[in-house]
Amino acid sequence: MARFVTPTSGSMPASRISEAVGQVCATDTEPTAKARTLRELAAWYRAFAARAANPAIWEARLLTADDLDAEATRIDPRKIGPQQGD
Repeated sequence: MARFVTPTSGSMPASRISEAVGQVCATDTEPTAKARTLRELAAWYRAFAARAANPAIWEARLLTADDLDAEATRIDPRKIGPQQGD
């Protein structure tokens, strides 16, 4: 499957990750908070993928979720998901 490239600033790799996510990564917050936000967005993409009627859209959403998780791991290697009770 072809990868969609979005130009981003900083050290983020080119991928399907939108510029909005690039802006999250560029903010002056703790890496842990950035990684948590990206992982929450990845979880949303996975849940949203289940609603896709088109297999190509389903796959693209899952690949986007994988990219978000990879970027979160690059920013903060510790596996930190959404807090319990959120």
